[in-house]
Amino acid sequence: MAIKTKFDQVVKLKKLKAEEVENDLLSLNKQIENEQNKIVKLNEELANIKYPNSGNFSQILQIREMMKAEITQINQIQNGIEELNNQKQIINKRLKELKLDYEKIKFLQGEEIKKELKKRAQKEAKDMDEIAIMLYKDKD
Repeated sequence: MAIKTKFDQVVKLKKLKAEEVENDLLSLNKQIENEQNKIVKLNEELANIKYPNSGNFSQILQIREMMKAEITQINQIQNGIEELNNQKQIINKRLKELKLDYEKIKFLQGEEIKKELKKRAQKEAKDMDEIAIMLYKDKD
């Protein structure tokens, strides 16, 4: 039989909130990973661009502009990753706080359960003493 305490609902809520923030963190990590993969692909594309050995000057300018566009896109993605990492730090801090709160409440709940168990044990001991006294009196 589970012992109910005044902390049960708070513990449940704190745990749910911590799990929500953990899920947010996982989602953010996945987003960062996707952005980093985009950078890898763009770098590969950039590395595969070759200047023509012959041809007109407009082709060279066109390739150069294409390279600039990819570099700009890489820089934008890197700035986005920086922002995501900043959000990640904030979420990590929030998660630590939530986990600490959860552990505090869980500890208080444990203490409450210990008190209740001790109280029950004392009541049981008292009841057993009363039964023993009644049985002893019946023998006489």
